[in-house]
Order: sequence, then C-alpha cells, then structure tokens
Amino acid sequence: MKKNFLLLVITIFISLAIIEILIRSVVYKKVDYNYRNTFLLFEEGKVFENIDNFFVFKPNSDITASTYYLKNNNFIKVNNYNIKTNNFGLVQDNDLSPNKESLLILGDSLVQGQGYGNWTDNLYKDFKKYQIINGGILGTGPQQFLQLEKYLSKKLLISKVILLYIGDDFRRDMYNHDEQRLNCLQNYKSCNGAESFYGFPFKNKNPEKFLNFLKNKRFDNDGDLNLKKIRRLIKKKLGSLYVFNLPIGFLKNTFYKSKNEKILKNFEAIEKLIDKYGDNIHFVNLIQKDEIIFKKKSYETIYANSFLSKKTNNIYQCNFNNDLELFFEYDQHPNEKGYSYIYSCLSKIIKENL
Repeated sequence: MKKNFLLLVITIFISLAIIEILIRSVVYKKVDYNYRNTFLLFEEGKVFENIDNFFVFKPNSDITASTYYLKNNNFIKVNNYNIKTNNFGLVQDNDLSPNKESLLILGDSLVQGQGYGNWTDNLYKDFKKYQIINGGILGTGPQQFLQLEKYLSKKLLISKVILLYIGDDFRRDMYNHDEQRLNCLQNYKSCNGAESFYGFPFKNKNPEKFLNFLKNKRFDNDGDLNLKKIRRLIKKKLGSLYVFNLPIGFLKNTFYKSKNEKILKNFEAIEKLIDKYGDNIHFVNLIQKDEIIFKKKSYETIYANSFLSKKTNNIYQCNFNNDLELFFEYDQHPNEKGYSYIYSCLSKIIKENL
C-alpha cells in the first residue's frame, strides 16, 4: 500500500509538472515582469499636493518623470516623460473654468497618462461642447475617484462623468503622501528607500548610483527569512503555477463573492457616483496587460463587471485589440501607441453615447 501510494504521488507530481511545462511553453507567453523591480522617479521638487484625504499634483507645473526597471541586476530606462499640470493640479494643458459645462474623466494612472503624459487634451478638438477634465491619478481606485469628484464638483460645472477602470482598481484603498515621501520627492538625499515615489535632480546628475541605493534598500531584508515570509513565499510560488491558479481561478470566478473590505468600499463609492449622476455616468473597462498575456480576465475585473451590470447599462470596453505591442515591455502601462488607442476608443464611445 505504501509503495502504491508513493507511486501515485510521484505519478501525479510528474503529470502536473508536464502539464505546467506544456502550458508555459504552448499556451502562455513567458512573463518577464515583477512590479517590485519598478522604480518611479520624479524631478526633485514639489510633485504632489495633499488635499484632505486625497491628493493631486502640484498645480501649474512641468514635472519630469522616469520609470526604471531592474533586470539581471541592471537598470533599464522604461520611459521618460513630462507631466504638465493645470490650475487644479490635474494632468492636462488646459486650465479649467468654473462655469463651463464639463465632462469629468475619472481613473487611475492610465487616465493620468503614466509613462507618456496627458492624452485627454486630444478630446478637446472632438468635443467642443464640453470642458474635458482629466481626473486620472496614479495608484488610485474608486474610493479616491469619489473624493476627487466631490472636490471638483464643488468648484466646476460637471454634467457628465466617464470612469475608466481596470480590475486592480477595486483592491485599492485610499492613500495620501506622508511627510517622509514628500521630503524624499523634494530632496533625494532624504530618501530611505521605502517611499515608493522618489525625487531626483535629473538635470544635474545620473540616477544610476541612487537607483542602486534604492535597490539595496528595497531588497536588503529578503534574505532574512522567518515563518511568515516562508508562508508567503510558498503561497506566491504555488499561485504562480498554472496547474493550481487556473482551476482555482475558474472556481473563484464562478462561485466566490468577495468579502474583501477594500472591494466592498470601492463598490460603495461606485454606487454613490451612480446615485448622483444616473444615466450621465458611463463606465469603460480597460483590459490589463496581464489579461492579454493570460488570455483571461482577472477575478477583480469579472467581479467588478458583474457588479456594474446590475447597476447600469452604461458599460463599455477598450481591449487594446489584445495587442501587447501597445504596452511597454517592462511596465504594465500603455506606450504612446497604447494611449493613442485609448483616446480613439474613448472618443468613439463619447460620440456614440453622449
């Protein structure tokens, strides 16, 4: 019996290994990306401005930003771009007038234009009737979208809203910038490596030495394994295996309804926006790069779409034509062609539905 059991275990293990290899080599492309290897640098100075429990960029500014990716112990410059902000600290060239009928576009870094710059100003030439407001802020989700809308609607005449979202948005909580991060953004010598966003004097110095400092700080504790880290490592490794995450993902998408507090709070924020704007709010799901790679929507996207479909009929999708060439190789954000696609897709939605 023991020999038979051992043989069964070995057979199952070998079978799963073969299936995993086949899936990785035939079904899905190799994914060479880890978000922990990404470093976001901004030109030294005041970048963000906290407003109560949310934030915008510093108004009327030109801010240089760069993304670096660590691969094989070397840094690759993913992008370098300019963030131009208006009188409200939003990423767009045009200052906003309080009395002009406005179309507010809410969203995260894809609406902001991370990696490229503002793309929403292109909509001005298509829709003269509305003042376009770029309400995109990196790293934010529906709770923060709601806070920004409340702030802007007290100062601007907003009649219509378009909310662009990805599945990941619904796991995001409210956040703001603490004193340490703000100091780091203004003087790179005050950075301790844990700030997530960093300032650096691009005009005067090469960032390589600073990036290596950040790398060492970010990964210096990885070797100190404890029971909690070991459990997380095992969970992460198992979660990366298709033979486990594909069937689990199917069951989760089919039967599981999340009780995650962040997701539920984000759903509540969406409901408040729908209650306020009714048929004048429209939702656009942007497909994520990982969803193209893995040829399936994430659980968060499926769950969010299901929730929204019960609340409104104004739901649309921009899927980037399932083309990975519209994204940076070492980043989850669209490249110039990708942002051009978002503009074209959104312009079509507005023309046909607003």
